Amino acid sequence: MVYQGKPSTGCANCRKRKIKCDEGRPACSQCIKTKRTCPGYVARFDLVLRDQTNAVRQKAQRKKELPSVSQKTTSSSEASYAYALAGSGEGSSSCAVVKRSNSSAEAVPRMFDDLPEQQAICAFFLDFVLLPRHPDSVRGHLEHLLPLYQRTSPHSPLSLATSSVALAVSGNSQSRPWNQQRARTTFGQALKKTSAAIRDPIESFKDETLMAVLLLGLFERITASSSASKPYTNMTSTHNAGAAALVKHRGRENCTSPVAIGMLFAVRTQLVEHAIEEATAFKRCSDGLSEIFSQIPKNAAARLTSVTINIADLRSGAKSALQLDPSPASEKEVNDFLEYAISIDLLVAAWAESVPEEWFWTPATHFDLPNPATHGYTVPSSAFQYMERKDIYLDLWVMSIWNQYRSARIRIQCIILSCIHWLGPQHEAQWYWRSVYAKMIAQQMADDICASVPFALGTKTFGGGSGGPGNRQGVEYPYAAVKGKVSDEHRRAASALGGWHLLDPLRTCVRAEMESHDATVLRPGQGNWCAEQMERIGRIYALSGQQRMGRQGVWDRYSYEFPT
Repeated sequence: MVYQGKPSTGCANCRKRKIKCDEGRPACSQCIKTKRTCPGYVARFDLVLRDQTNAVRQKAQRKKELPSVSQKTTSSSEASYAYALAGSGEGSSSCAVVKRSNSSAEAVPRMFDDLPEQQAICAFFLDFVLLPRHPDSVRGHLEHLLPLYQRTSPHSPLSLATSSVALAVSGNSQSRPWNQQRARTTFGQALKKTSAAIRDPIESFKDETLMAVLLLGLFERITASSSASKPYTNMTSTHNAGAAALVKHRGRENCTSPVAIGMLFAVRTQLVEHAIEEATAFKRCSDGLSEIFSQIPKNAAARLTSVTINIADLRSGAKSALQLDPSPASEKEVNDFLEYAISIDLLVAAWAESVPEEWFWTPATHFDLPNPATHGYTVPSSAFQYMERKDIYLDLWVMSIWNQYRSARIRIQCIILSCIHWLGPQHEAQWYWRSVYAKMIAQQMADDICASVPFALGTKTFGGGSGGPGNRQGVEYPYAAVKGKVSDEHRRAASALGGWHLLDPLRTCVRAEMESHDATVLRPGQGNWCAEQMERIGRIYALSGQQRMGRQGVWDRYSYEFPT
């Protein structure tokens, strides 16, 4: 299948008569007026990637017969890409976009230059949505986007919200910065239509409306990460609260399908993550909402979300307790709070004992770093790996959940060390060994986060080239000799998403010294290394806020573009 320009989304009757179709449902007004049977509309995703291979082949053959262009024409079988959308049904989660290429010495035409929105949407589904993952690691809503997107109309809230997110992700590429403006314009349209859908007594109960709200929140997170080091904004909080209110409005009877339950999981996860980041007490759900959330399957990701709810309360309590003036009463309160923090740490630590056995990581034995003979200069291994350590995981999402667990434990150790620091020298003997243990755990968790960076980023330092951040040509990833090099699926996922999965864990490590009031909570220089990796991610995804997190500008010395 090849791209053939902007397709008509009207019904077959109107396209044949070459008149404008209003795409009304269940039948367009033109067919009703002429008393014809309206044949309906083809899914837009199928229209963008139409099977026109034979037509292109015939056109190329005709050009071959012309003497003036015979030396310049290549057959479509030599220079064309074919795409196919495969799945086991509309509700299937095992869909995939497959790209087949016939090798050619000549460049393939740039198919989507005139339609950046279609290009961004296809890249978004290919690199973000249609990626296989372990069932226990599913905790978001993108896994359920495709079946909803296929049945929605072109200018619906969900369609516009999807376009805004796809353009925002595409706009983070250094080769397509203009898509950011398109993304903001489309986001405004999506916001207006979603607000109207929420007020509509019928549309507000549809899965498509809730998905649109979740995508609008995702847009806010992406654009917040692009402009500042803080990953949440007030608008993000508004979208999260709106999604929770919409879930409550829908009621339990409208939250029973697999798609609806998946979105419930996403709403709950986002509420918890926002409360932890903002250090605000997690607002316990009403009985009606708790009953709805109880339908969420208790996989490993859901269990971790449940135990980390307590960290939001812990961080909120720490802000109040550590601002107390020294007194016998306040010392007792801080001591009690310290005991509570230790109990939460034990609860979170128990989660690691309940994960599937295949989730545990293994050390990599090989990591093919850039060759000085090829690039003309030497990049030190420390630019890509910390203390020569690199681990391999089942997939990128399993790694991300492990890093969420590690971030949670680092935050708890920082609170414990802050409480001990507040109590002062008179309590040093009482809490000395707990302080040592807290530093040991924090360093172990930070070491594990750093060891996951090569698996997620490989040797990638720039998002340049025609493929943007998802360009994986020339990028190497660590691997074990017994298993061989990483799969193409991991290369595709890591190139597009690896940096996004690392931002929050690395940010936690960078902040650890400040939040714990202890300069020895991490190894010497480890916080700087994490900040440099955030700067590296900023360069790959054109996130200006993350580039400012870098402390030494290491990538000014070692950055280079891979061949495209």
